[in-house]
Amino acid sequence: MRPFAIGVVAIAAVLYVAGLSAVRWWTRGLLRRGVADARAARDWYLLVAGLGLLAAPLLAFTTLSALR
Repeated sequence: MRPFAIGVVAIAAVLYVAGLSAVRWWTRGLLRRGVADARAARDWYLLVAGLGLLAAPLLAFTTLSALR
């Protein structure tokens, strides 16, 4: 693999994990305050997990292309 591809994969992984962690933190806060239930928190988490698989590589590619 070329260094650019390795960078895209690495940045995409970091963005994906950061996005999932942020949503997990947000939904736990909603659960703690009683605003949402466990099912809603799981649904948000799954939604972001699916969308993140598409968005993280695109954002990583765009970011690394701009920095080149």
